[in-house]
Amino acid sequence: MSDRKIDIGQKELFKNANRRLRQKKGLVRHLVFFISVSVMLIFINLVLGYGKDFTPLGMPWYVSVVIIWAVFLISHSINVFFVEKLMGRAWEEKYMAKLVEKQLEKLKKLQQKVDEKYPLENSTSEDSQDNTEQL
Repeated sequence: MSDRKIDIGQKELFKNANRRLRQKKGLVRHLVFFISVSVMLIFINLVLGYGKDFTPLGMPWYVSVVIIWAVFLISHSINVFFVEKLMGRAWEEKYMAKLVEKQLEKLKKLQQKVDEKYPLENSTSEDSQDNTEQL
């Protein structure tokens, strides 16, 4: 039996690397699907002649489809390579800590208001005074 143990930090690094790998694989799949469907659309229009007369925006229909899809592919790429770096795991942890700190501060202020409005009697100090008088 193996005694290999992965500490929490290594496990978190592994999970983050695995998540990034899935994102990049998804982007590559998107790119391959985009290229193959684009070629198929061009073939359908130019070789088979389907929709030759349909020209939205003054260009063949397949060009419009490819351009719109390319915009989505570019936004997917920007999300994977740039947004993830700016707002990735480190940013999430930093922002979460900030939000937790704000919440703790609000709770602290609320507790102070409750303590001011409904003060507790200090029974422990009275008990200690009674114990010292008995000695």
